[in-house]
Amino acid sequence: MVANTHVETSRANESGFSLFELLIAMTITLAVMVAASTLLASSLRTRTRENLRSEALAAAQRSLSIMSREIGNSGYGLTDNGIISADSSATSIRVRANLNNDSDVDDIDEDVRFVYQAGNTEIVRYDDSTSVSQRSVLATKITSLTIRYLDTAGTAVAAGSAERISIEVLVDLPAGPEQPAGEVRLISQVALRNAPTTLQQF
Repeated sequence: MVANTHVETSRANESGFSLFELLIAMTITLAVMVAASTLLASSLRTRTRENLRSEALAAAQRSLSIMSREIGNSGYGLTDNGIISADSSATSIRVRANLNNDSDVDDIDEDVRFVYQAGNTEIVRYDDSTSVSQRSVLATKITSLTIRYLDTAGTAVAAGSAERISIEVLVDLPAGPEQPAGEVRLISQVALRNAPTTLQQF
């Protein structure tokens, strides 16, 4: 009789999980997996937003650098400041330069326009040289582009008389983690080193 009791006790100790215990374990596992999935999805969304913000800002900075460099060369090899007044305004500018010192300004990069296209929120560069006509998008997600034509004292003047150019760009940034959507203002001041009045100072 003692031996039989021992066998029954061993079998009772070897019994598995009850259905209730299994349901609790599955519920806890499911809750942990949902929490982990939510955290991962949130991290991916945050990374995507941050990448978009960084890319928009970097593109705007690159476009501002390109514009500043090419506008700064305006008038090289010419007798004026190289700005075409008829094609220049607060949202666009056309500059010319005789970069290779030949008899014309028809070569690549010698006749360039920068235009803000509000409908596409883009800054576009056009190369209007006769040898090649190219259009390239410098930056997107641009809220506004403001170009000001100034003299050496910083007073607003007509484009054809400008000695300095102020370029202001507003970049549209999407909302980030705990950050609302917003705008970043980038400003560049460009001296037209080839303007006749500037050259007379040297």
